[in-house]
Amino acid sequence: MPTLILNVLSLRYSSWSMRPWLALTHAGANFETVTVDLPDMGTPNAPPLAQRRKLGSVRGLFPVLRVAGTPIHESLAICEYAADAFPQAALWPADPLLRAEARAISCEMLSGFGALRQGLPCALFGRVANFTPDAAAQTDIARVFEIWGEKLERSGGPFLFGQFSIADAMFYPVRTRFQTYGVAVPKSLSAYTAALDSHPATRTLVELARGGPRIAAYDAAMRKLGGNPDAALNQH
Repeated sequence: MPTLILNVLSLRYSSWSMRPWLALTHAGANFETVTVDLPDMGTPNAPPLAQRRKLGSVRGLFPVLRVAGTPIHESLAICEYAADAFPQAALWPADPLLRAEARAISCEMLSGFGALRQGLPCALFGRVANFTPDAAAQTDIARVFEIWGEKLERSGGPFLFGQFSIADAMFYPVRTRFQTYGVAVPKSLSAYTAALDSHPATRTLVELARGGPRIAAYDAAMRKLGGNPDAALNQH
């Protein structure tokens, strides 16, 4: 098996880093996590592209998986590699139509939900009380609930396509956003969020993220919304 090195931004904040980390971990991959400490990300003082490339990036962003030195620099592409390299993990449904559906909602997560991302920044341990998403974010939230409800009704759970898949890894950071901003999840979906929260890979991710480096601009954005970036840090 080739050497696998996953370069990530701090798992406290980086939803895109969380997704392939979960897929690789669930697959049982033997990989090294290298967390890139970029405290000025999101500010005018962010390091230039050349410096970020020296830290393992391809186009200035993270995550990047290096497979025997060859970089894969998009989250969903990394997940696809994990599915191919570890077929026993069944990271996509076996049925071709269900597999296409799982890819479709994963791609929708990849390219959509801009208002949700913008209005509810990912902060794993942050909590904001009395937060009201704007209308565009509420539309995105409703679409997430629609997707979850449709897939769970068909599969019977506990995950979107029965067993944990890349689709669940893609949506897990959204679940954490709902926790951070106090977004009420319909009771019909509570078993799904409980399954996500208790999955061994997500529990391990949360423990690893506790030691992730801080990004001051992201903490400042949380405080600007009236939140505390460390409110849930000591919860287990």
